[in-house]
Amino acid sequence: MRTAEIREAYLSFFEEKGHLRLPSFSLVPENDPSLLFTSAGMAPLKPYFLGERPIFGGKEWRRVTTCQECLRVGDIENVGRTARHNTYFEMLGNFSFGDYFKKEAILWAWEFLTERLRLDPNRLWVTVFQDDDEAYAIWRDLVGVPEERIGRFGEEENYWPGGAITHGPNGPSGPCSEIFYDRGPEFGTPDETGPNTGSGDRFVEVWNLVFTQYDRQGPIPGPGILKPLPQKNIDTGMGLYRMAAILQGVEDFYRTDTFFPLIEEVVRLSGRPYEGKASVPHRVIADHIRAVVAALSDGVTFSNTGRGYVVRRLLRRALRYGYLLGLSEPFLHRLAPLVAELLGDFYPEMREHLEATVRQVRLEEERFLETLEGGLKRLETLLSGLKPGEVLPGKEAFRLYDTYGFPLDLTVEIAAERGFGVDTEGFQKAMAEQQERSRAHMAFEREIFKRSAEALEELYAERGATEFLGYTTLEGEGEVLLLLAGDQALSEAGPGTEVQVVLDRTPFYAEGGGQIGDFGLLEWTGGRARVETVHKTEKGLFLHRAKVEEGVLRVGEKVRAVVDPKRRDTERHHTATHLLHAALRAVLGPHVRQAGSLVAPDRLRFDFTHPEALTPEELERIELLVNRWIMADFPVTWRYLPLEEARREGAMALFGEKYGEVVRVVTVEGSPSKELCGGTHVRRTGEIGAFLIAREEAVSAGVRRIEAVAGEAALRFARGALNRLKALSERLEVGEAALEERLEKLMAELKAKEKEVQSLRARLVRAELREGVALKEKGGLRYGGAELPGLDGSALRQAADDLVARGADVALVLSGGQAVLKLSERARERGLEAGALFRALTERAGGRGGGKGALAQGAGLDPEKALKALEDLL
Repeated sequence: MRTAEIREAYLSFFEEKGHLRLPSFSLVPENDPSLLFTSAGMAPLKPYFLGERPIFGGKEWRRVTTCQECLRVGDIENVGRTARHNTYFEMLGNFSFGDYFKKEAILWAWEFLTERLRLDPNRLWVTVFQDDDEAYAIWRDLVGVPEERIGRFGEEENYWPGGAITHGPNGPSGPCSEIFYDRGPEFGTPDETGPNTGSGDRFVEVWNLVFTQYDRQGPIPGPGILKPLPQKNIDTGMGLYRMAAILQGVEDFYRTDTFFPLIEEVVRLSGRPYEGKASVPHRVIADHIRAVVAALSDGVTFSNTGRGYVVRRLLRRALRYGYLLGLSEPFLHRLAPLVAELLGDFYPEMREHLEATVRQVRLEEERFLETLEGGLKRLETLLSGLKPGEVLPGKEAFRLYDTYGFPLDLTVEIAAERGFGVDTEGFQKAMAEQQERSRAHMAFEREIFKRSAEALEELYAERGATEFLGYTTLEGEGEVLLLLAGDQALSEAGPGTEVQVVLDRTPFYAEGGGQIGDFGLLEWTGGRARVETVHKTEKGLFLHRAKVEEGVLRVGEKVRAVVDPKRRDTERHHTATHLLHAALRAVLGPHVRQAGSLVAPDRLRFDFTHPEALTPEELERIELLVNRWIMADFPVTWRYLPLEEARREGAMALFGEKYGEVVRVVTVEGSPSKELCGGTHVRRTGEIGAFLIAREEAVSAGVRRIEAVAGEAALRFARGALNRLKALSERLEVGEAALEERLEKLMAELKAKEKEVQSLRARLVRAELREGVALKEKGGLRYGGAELPGLDGSALRQAADDLVARGADVALVLSGGQAVLKLSERARERGLEAGALFRALTERAGGRGGGKGALAQGAGLDPEKALKALEDLL
């Protein structure tokens, strides 16, 4: 059975058993900041396991089935090396929220495996928790599994979460029962006598049934108390790819129909054959590109933190393994369309966002390969300085890794090609030393944070949170309660001192919700401090980052806090952001949700979910709608409500934000805008003045960004655009109305001239080749080479084609830093291969590059050495 057929068979089977089929939830968990990615089928359904009513489509469903895409990176080093580890995988699941329990779950699992999938019952083994006599009896008496194929195991193997009874965590838990398929002794090792034994892959876990029936309570660590839950739940999962490998009769999931086409493409691109378990690079690349495409399609973007860092790490790891296969140019973006083709029927977002995904992957590849290129040059310098028999020092190998991201295995391979070894023990020692320095530095920073946190905790316990005055005023008086400089609590701060100031009350807004922190002045008799920005602790203490300019600021001082009037511009942009959000949903649809924002005095930036670029007509409609709401001069009001009441009223919440039990709801009366927001706003929309969209662009797959300006910033933006238009029309000596027509005419003329230049250049190159390149003969092959200035890649390839057309069997053409090698059909019949010959040239003439078949190309070769090397190699 194909993977898609297995998936459909499972979902259809459980629909027949009264389950609601739900689509896969996003890899980016909604309203669950504790998870970076959805890592299990039950994760998006967690609230219903905890007692929330499972309402879907206005109806209560206590039976649900899904095929959930998941992403895990905890065992990333094992990916490609074992038949059990994936980063991106699909988990089939059927769930019961207080409905059926062990008997039904076990009987249906057996029915599906043996009747729908027609697996041999004699090859199925079962494990249960050591104390779960109920599950044991069901397997033995109702299903009929022989006792010798039922194993009992402890809490580490057959309890969820693993080891929870002894080690925690507290909360819902329960025993589990796993089903294994015996693939036969040829897949295993002699020490395998059943599930959870030995070190081979003979017994494959295909199904896990979790019986969530207890509330684990008690000390952690320590023996917990298992109290029965009032609602017993079923959480089951079947690994789709493991089952596909079994039913398709292949050695592992890398040979299945949704994986192997990717490996075949890696073989085609690299020219390196796939040899199963030994071909770790092929397997890692196929696995990681699936994960990258899936994550980008769900709105993740490459970054240095959080989810974006994980995806960046996967892409770079795949690229490094590509280097081991000789793939030194960007190639992963060429695999992305194949991923979308293989998985896009069930995950349509992969196809919908493919163009943006390919663009992101290519850009990220180019950036990282530039870094790797620097590492290659450094490694070349280091190796050229070694004498025969010497070893590259471990510290240098680590420096390559630390500075250029150059992996040790790649360093070892390149060094070996040149006949040198690498001090890998020294590398590991340098790595350990750096980790120790990093731990020491982190410990120092934690100590600083700890001391500061202790001072803030004591202050909060004594005085409570800072009172915020800024919703109604830009000025106010406050008392200095605490001065912090690093980890030190100061009693006073003199001129030039940078300090964090905590006041009992303040009009300064603390950075949050996309709005920047306020800036301004603190003034007191005989002194002044400039506030650069403001942050807030979780418990509500405002930290004013300030520099004392005059006088001495002391704890207990009464100060006048004055926010810079530019805050009014920030308020205009913040209210305009709310209107923009409402307009986007009105024009594009309710799928639009906020994915990030920046609100500042001079501009706003708003990221939102949408699968494609906005058309000029859509942007115009959105901009016009916002300006109509501004001109209507609607009141902007806010009030405090319980969170659940605010949600029932339709207030928009920002995914990933944590809200208290009582929230502030900002409403633009007369418009659809109603959002949970702690920021500052204008009193009426008319105060915004005007609104203009400056640009719209992609942030990542499925996420767009609008930058816009409001108020005086909008007027300055419009005036600047008009001035540039006027200056352009004057330079082209045409009226503004005819400017577009004039530009199109100029572009057509330029295109014609470029075509003419290309034609003349090609004729000149042919003439130079005829007059300046004499073909030579060696070993029965004719060859020729030339260095021609000023040619681009296309012209170089054409020149090489011309040489071959003149009778050359081997043609080498160089220009500047580029080179192209072309072979005739006769040369290839004689056993020559362009990529191998080009690599031999680079060993003698420097540079880099590669190819296959009849054509190879690269850069950085020394022309004189390359032409000489060509003659020597033939």
